[in-house]
Amino acid sequence: MPDKSDKHALERELGHLRERVDEISCELKSITSMLKGYEAEQLGRFQFFELLRGEARQKAETRLDAGMAKRCDMRPECRQRFMELLDENLSLLDRPRISEEDVKRQSDKLETLRSKAVPGRCDGCFEEVGTLFKQQTELMRQLNLYRSREEARENIDVLPEERVVKDLLDPLSNPQRMAIMKSLNRSARSFSELSELTRLRGGHLLFHLQRLSGSGMIAQNGGRGDYSLTPRGLTALEMVNDLYQRTLAGDGEASIEERAVP
Repeated sequence: MPDKSDKHALERELGHLRERVDEISCELKSITSMLKGYEAEQLGRFQFFELLRGEARQKAETRLDAGMAKRCDMRPECRQRFMELLDENLSLLDRPRISEEDVKRQSDKLETLRSKAVPGRCDGCFEEVGTLFKQQTELMRQLNLYRSREEARENIDVLPEERVVKDLLDPLSNPQRMAIMKSLNRSARSFSELSELTRLRGGHLLFHLQRLSGSGMIAQNGGRGDYSLTPRGLTALEMVNDLYQRTLAGDGEASIEERAVP
């Protein structure tokens, strides 16, 4: 039968775990609320991610200050290294897609730091930074920026073919519609501005605008106002650019270099 000291230690550990679960739950609720606010207010991607990044960084600093060992000569140096790693994680939010290699690279850096730690003495500090690392990775998932390969395969298995083609691939498969999307990348445009930028006229331009509007890629402000990208349209355009940079841009450059060789 366990003695009273073991029982008290177990109760403290359970209390600590309950606090962690409650904290994670509150954080996920906060993220969900911010996402809803983002959709409601249609904040720009940059401003919204900067808001999330600032909140995540502040939380990391607070957690490290409270959770790291107080009486340790290495505390300032370790805290700096931990924050540098966590800041690198948050900088990944600037990318349209975070790969499994990106996350593994950061995880390897954390393990390298852990390999230099003193067993037993540094466990508490690495528990704190490890928890923050996992929470930042979960934030990447919540924002649909990161999926592991296995998670991606599971998503592919249930991919709705007809909807993907109708609502995503077909609207973006036309050069004129891509030209319109590119024209709206930095700011809203009027019909006449789009006509001048894309060299599409009258009914021809209107046809493509209606096709993009119908698929939720663009929206017209105030009925007859300017056209602008929707959050879906901006995400789709960024994903297309990311796909191009990863799969075709390098091949194109190589072809140019090959043609230059006599």
